[in-house]
Amino acid sequence: MRAGTKPKIRKLDKDALLTEQGQPGDELYLLLDGMLTVEVDGKAVAEVGPGAILGERAVLEGGTRTSTLRADTPCRVAVARADQLDRDALVELSKGHRREEQAAPDATTG
Repeated sequence: MRAGTKPKIRKLDKDALLTEQGQPGDELYLLLDGMLTVEVDGKAVAEVGPGAILGERAVLEGGTRTSTLRADTPCRVAVARADQLDRDALVELSKGHRREEQAAPDATTG
């Protein structure tokens, strides 16, 4: 975050959507409490818990959400707008979040 800015805190009830795949987005999220399911094309692909940073790809890559984030439990999320963020730090963070570039385990090696 840029100096002098503070994120807003958003509360989600169980089953509430934080983001929806394909929709525009210009916010980054830090999950403070609770659990979220990450869905791609209607299928659950991951669960994330407190400390997860989410939404950076939409901020960096044209503003379209690449997944749906659904609350499994009540959640508290810190929300930062794109204009509050340090873009260089966000680029570094996003390098570890590209699921399509992560190799799947080789079935022959376990």
